Amino acid sequence: MAQILRNAKPLATTPVKSGQPLGAILASQGLENCIPLVHGAQGCSAFAKVFFIQHFHDPIPLQSTAMESTTTIMGSDGNVSTALTTLCQRSNPKAIVILSTGLSEAQGSDLSMALREFRNKEPRFNSIAILTVNTPDFYGSLENGYSALMESVITQWVPEKPPTGMRNKRVNLLVSHLLTPGDLELLRSYVEAFGLQPVILPDLSQSLDGHLANGDFNPVTQGGTSQRQIEQMGQSLTTITLGSSLNCAASLMAMRSRGMALNLPHLMTLENTDSLIRHLHQVSGREVPAWIERQRGQLLDAMIDCHTWLQSQRIALAAEADLLVAWCDFAQSQGMRVGPVIAPVNQQSLAGLPVEQVVIGDLEDLQTRLDSHPVSLLVANSHAAPLAEKNGIALVRAGFPLYDRLGEFRRVRQGYAGIRDTLFELANLMQERHHMLAAYHSPLKQVFSLSTVPEVSHEAL
Repeated sequence: MAQILRNAKPLATTPVKSGQPLGAILASQGLENCIPLVHGAQGCSAFAKVFFIQHFHDPIPLQSTAMESTTTIMGSDGNVSTALTTLCQRSNPKAIVILSTGLSEAQGSDLSMALREFRNKEPRFNSIAILTVNTPDFYGSLENGYSALMESVITQWVPEKPPTGMRNKRVNLLVSHLLTPGDLELLRSYVEAFGLQPVILPDLSQSLDGHLANGDFNPVTQGGTSQRQIEQMGQSLTTITLGSSLNCAASLMAMRSRGMALNLPHLMTLENTDSLIRHLHQVSGREVPAWIERQRGQLLDAMIDCHTWLQSQRIALAAEADLLVAWCDFAQSQGMRVGPVIAPVNQQSLAGLPVEQVVIGDLEDLQTRLDSHPVSLLVANSHAAPLAEKNGIALVRAGFPLYDRLGEFRRVRQGYAGIRDTLFELANLMQERHHMLAAYHSPLKQVFSLSTVPEVSHEAL
């Protein structure tokens, strides 16, 4: 059990935290033909758009109700109705996600009531699915907003009683923010290799995987999980949940389905990935494909190759709780020492981390602890780059945002292939910083000058 140390500082100077609305916006990007609608000031959506464009290097569909001083005081339900009407008329989306901000929450907006009034006023748009989710940014972090949207999708869009019949090829995958679009592509290939059909929620591998779409800019998401697939999730053969933050969403899904369930915190250890493959083997009745077994063998070989460089090395972590759980387990499975560990907010999963202490704080708190506990590696987002350079530490980028490296947003770290490549990345970083020992010269070594060496004549020879 880890001891949670709360921060006594009145403010965060170099924060690791991202607000709840950002998490809900991220998850909504994995829904098909969807537009997130931020109920707040224009600055709330503008910051989020810049945040994700820097991370994914792609256009981000996002709109705002544009609250200002008058509507903040007198009431802003009219902004919601006007924004919904405009989006339905001009963008023709299949789904709209309305999410609150600190401003609208403090003002007392009731999104559910505003939605009911819109439905009564505009019945012509009843075919468009609209989801409401409360994500005040004065509480929690990106992880809370992401999980809140997942729970809202299940409670509002998945029927409480699934239709009769079982779709024996369908597999539900509830995935946390810790999985990148590249991770989701690998996960999809695992499921399809057993002859099963994955329904990934949310599916960023179809919307924010870095592909160049045909045509001009589209105001809605490209790809993602369809509304029909979500409505049929209760009929799936099994539900696999990846991420400790989605435990509540997994429980809600279990009450709305009849299939088997498997909950895993991540796929960054050999043990967890083996559990996933065994589960797919069990539900499908098929043998494990040869290419998956080969990837497992490649991982075992990589563990042997990298053991010398990673054994007993100390690694520091600063990230959201799901990422901390994954990286702690990964590091300990490779014989590394973990600490210090910094989390932006307190989450339930932090108490179970296999470390002595978890500090709720920012990068300034991390610097304070690095002064007394030097490390060789640091796992954090791009905001930690100056800190890593200052301390001469190798930075492994993970989380949000990652804006100073191209392609980091889709790097594969889960599954056999992801663990293997991560091992090579960390070992190479350690090799780059390895300094050869200077040659040892014994103080007892005798040194002879050339003048003291007797000359030997040719006649003597």
